[in-house]
Amino acid sequence: MKTVFTTCTRDCPGACSIIAQVEDEKVVKLRGNPKHDVTAGFLCKNTVHYLENYFYNDRRILHPLLKVDGDWKRINWDEALDIAASQISKVIKTHGSQSILYYQGFGARTALQAMNKRFFNLLGGVTTTYGTVCGGIGHAAMTMDFGEKKSHDPMDHLNSDVIIIWGRNPAVTDVHLWRILRKAKRNGSTLIVIDPVKTKTAKHADLFIQPAPGNDHYLAMALAKIIIEKDLEERNNLVDHDFIDNYTVNFPSYHHILDEYSLQDLSCKCDVAPPALEELALIYAEGNPSSIVTGWGVHRYVQGHLTFRMIDALAAITGNIGVSGGGVSQGFEEYEYFDFSLEMNELGKNQRQLPMPKIGEAILSTDNPPIKFIFITSGNPVNLNPNSLKVKEGFESADFVVMIDHFLNDTSDSADLFLPATTYLEEEDLIGSYGHNWVSPVNPVIPPQGEVKSEFEIFQLLADRLGFGEEMSGSPKKWLMKLADPILNQSIGFEDLCSAPQKMSRDPEIPFSDGKFKTKSGKFEFIEDFSPNNTYVENYPLRLLSTMHKDFVGSVVPEDELVDGFLEVQIHPDNLQDKGLNDGDKALLESHVGNIIVKIKSNEEVRKDYILTYKGGWLKYNRCVNVLTPDIVSEVGDGTPYYDTWVRINPLV
Repeated sequence: MKTVFTTCTRDCPGACSIIAQVEDEKVVKLRGNPKHDVTAGFLCKNTVHYLENYFYNDRRILHPLLKVDGDWKRINWDEALDIAASQISKVIKTHGSQSILYYQGFGARTALQAMNKRFFNLLGGVTTTYGTVCGGIGHAAMTMDFGEKKSHDPMDHLNSDVIIIWGRNPAVTDVHLWRILRKAKRNGSTLIVIDPVKTKTAKHADLFIQPAPGNDHYLAMALAKIIIEKDLEERNNLVDHDFIDNYTVNFPSYHHILDEYSLQDLSCKCDVAPPALEELALIYAEGNPSSIVTGWGVHRYVQGHLTFRMIDALAAITGNIGVSGGGVSQGFEEYEYFDFSLEMNELGKNQRQLPMPKIGEAILSTDNPPIKFIFITSGNPVNLNPNSLKVKEGFESADFVVMIDHFLNDTSDSADLFLPATTYLEEEDLIGSYGHNWVSPVNPVIPPQGEVKSEFEIFQLLADRLGFGEEMSGSPKKWLMKLADPILNQSIGFEDLCSAPQKMSRDPEIPFSDGKFKTKSGKFEFIEDFSPNNTYVENYPLRLLSTMHKDFVGSVVPEDELVDGFLEVQIHPDNLQDKGLNDGDKALLESHVGNIIVKIKSNEEVRKDYILTYKGGWLKYNRCVNVLTPDIVSEVGDGTPYYDTWVRINPLV
């Protein structure tokens, strides 16, 4: 039995360190690395079943495919690469390199993906994307307050007296963080969950607050107002005046914002009663220390930055910045430790960018030159981006679309050439994490299945055909050594890095414990401008919240979802009664951008002001929620406000 260390590269904060077991050239088992303090020797259920459900799945594509008269035809690699290279040359000659769109999704975030961008810069620069369908809103907000996004090591939550999980469901979406938080709870920490959805995580909390969706900033303001007023009245040291006086700016402006609202106003806006607000405020302020863990649910609003900034302010006024067991943690920069100058952006003279949250409309409206050729890696944008039908229309408007992936999906339906890729069990790479501070090796466990190739090799072979192979040549190891140069400068040997995960040291270890912030002032900067807007769409009375299904990884779904069916939506029974609907009925769910026939599930735990469903279901099987979500961009961070989708539901006529 051979064992190999590798790392899961799927879109998850865990980036789990894996020990793969091989027998007779077949991977027979995956288990968690016990020497990794976050992975801690166990894997999520999706990774436990990765071999049968994904890696050895009969639906996995192992050979290049070309679409001929609407059907996929198997071809060999020479044909596939010649076609791709010919199409690239043709479009550059006719329209210029800007007419190529390179769309890189978030399905994997490895170091060698820098070579993909290097390839397109060597073409002279192409059209790429800016913004995100993930967490850019919070990142931008944290940068406004702290000067950079820095989170506490997950293990530091064990030093928290109080932990608030705000808009996050780690019991489903980050089981390794959840293990740490449950351990903290067993050790005596108070666990609080704030979420409009009563999640699996919420059901294990000591205190659960269920505010109106989209109004979390008012909740954070109410807590701060209570804490400041209690401190003023009772002199009970709930406010850290020393931190405010010496390490912050703009506190008077922030205080003025709070003074503009009464507690009753804020209570009404967030729909949390004053007694519950006071209980929560005192628990948090009296914690010694208290931490806040924010989630992706907080990002998904046009003005999501207001919530993040008000949460940051809450931590600042209570002195929970720069202390072990405190802080506001929302994630890590998975590329932080690599040298991405190898992308050679300086060569991309023809670069231009389109907004990822509006990619369908952006493709259709772009001219001079228009988008004629699209190359997609690590993504399924037709399924996962907002306004799916517009995205599909945009991709199908191009003359030729190339896609690298493992399976055919909603986006491949709009592609002309499909190139099958390796997985983390078949390739060599390095990966950081957006959930912790480790950098880990991706090592080939067995040779590639069928004829699959890594993205790195595919772009090298295309470069050979396009005349700049020398600039892309070399082994993965050669390029990884260059990419990992900042890590190697921390006195970590390259062979050590490739053989086992390495925990990166940070200075200071606790974010901002040195009192230094990378803001213009060098201090924590309280919010000064507070101009909340109402995103309500007339005649669409309910918000639509689309969360992660416990059995999905993005748009990778179980086999029983891959049939014609109906998207299941959860609705409070009072809303059903008003419409004459019953549990199990089919109904028409509409937004101002689209509609879909859904199956109703009555649920008293759902608030009456929203409808709850899951993301990732496929368009071709009538399960894609993003036919309803509008393609809009957040005010800050160029993020995607999925939860500012307003809908109505009616019986089928």
